Amino acid sequence: MAIMGNKILLKNFTIDIFAFLVMFLPRRLYFFGAFSYRIIILFVLVLCLILRKGKLSISNTIIDIPMIIYFVITGIISFIHLQFSTGIGYIIDTCLVLIIIYNLLQKEQDINRFINVFLAFLGIYAALGVIECLTGFNIWDLVHSAGYQRYRFGLYRSYGSSTNFTNNGAFLMLCLPVVVWKMQQEEVRKKRYGVIYGLVFLNILATLTRSIILCTFFLQFVWLLKSGMVQYIKKHFMQVITAAAAVLLVVHIPVIYNFLNQFISMFVALYDYETANEISDSFGSNANGIGQRFLLYTWIFDAVKDKILFGLGPNCPFEYTFMTLTGKRMIKTSIENQYLVHLYRYGLAGLISYILMLISIILKLWRNMENDLTGRGGKCTFGFMILTTVFVYFISGLSFAASDDFRMLFLILSLFFVHCQLIKRGEPVNDELSNEI
Repeated sequence: MAIMGNKILLKNFTIDIFAFLVMFLPRRLYFFGAFSYRIIILFVLVLCLILRKGKLSISNTIIDIPMIIYFVITGIISFIHLQFSTGIGYIIDTCLVLIIIYNLLQKEQDINRFINVFLAFLGIYAALGVIECLTGFNIWDLVHSAGYQRYRFGLYRSYGSSTNFTNNGAFLMLCLPVVVWKMQQEEVRKKRYGVIYGLVFLNILATLTRSIILCTFFLQFVWLLKSGMVQYIKKHFMQVITAAAAVLLVVHIPVIYNFLNQFISMFVALYDYETANEISDSFGSNANGIGQRFLLYTWIFDAVKDKILFGLGPNCPFEYTFMTLTGKRMIKTSIENQYLVHLYRYGLAGLISYILMLISIILKLWRNMENDLTGRGGKCTFGFMILTTVFVYFISGLSFAASDDFRMLFLILSLFFVHCQLIKRGEPVNDELSNEI
């Protein structure tokens, strides 16, 4: 009985510590020459091995052949370029997370416990991000400063515990399906999860990252349509018209109008050069950065054309000198396109295997999109929200390069696929550890 109690305590501790630290630990903090979150992943792996008596397993529901091919190719290319830590670290961030979740969350209550802890700290994380946007104070900089001092419209861009603003926004967007699903299911605590949703949404806005903000608005619209927004509008037509009229009146308040005008101009500047010049002083650097993103296709091809098959390696720095329309000489050092990053680092072999893995993930989500974490289908199931979020995330990869948010993608995917596995079995895994718990 004592051993059983110890196992329960150890498992609950492992779930709690992983759900907390996977989000809260600064991505830019190093321990013993390695990223801190990788140390935590390895630590949780050891605890899983103890709980599972040294026997770990995995299912093709979680890791399939396209995924294996992708990680084998990127691993081999990393090793060819003698960049062992990068290759191993990439596998730790992704595949190892899938294996841990599969072996750690063996029952429905395990998944619920992980999600509850994760969302509790997500709310705190998002609140800190909103504060950061207004004050510039980033609590994670007390441990390791990223040195960012970038403003847009007089606000501080929120990057939280991430390495940059875009990755923080992508991570938060990937969390939204979990928050919205919980808000739909928990009638008693609906307001609590509504507050978490509001904070996460505000934190996404606080990153002032245009691509992620657009993706987030699009997702909310799709989910509302799926949930019956059209039917709701028809049923409450007068109330909706009244609310819309009230919003129009509020928008005409000068302070709000000026803010919304700047906010909208931020997106118009992506495609309109004159608007980009008009807002450049208040917006900050790179007001019309979309132009560079289009030119990146030519620049990357020029850089990699002699090693097009296997690329230049995962740690090869990128630099391209160009002249702006005003005659200013600039050096481009970032590749804001996840697909071009793969072409540059891993060549056509890495890019094609990456795209095939993404297609495989989308197909698996499509087949399971009616699954909900309650085991019941609905108008807007968890499966549907995950599918649409991941699809939009892959599309948004055309405008930014993923890093730590890619690890969060695999974490969210593993939560859903583990539950699909439980649904397929018809009951929680009936092994020794599950029986004891």
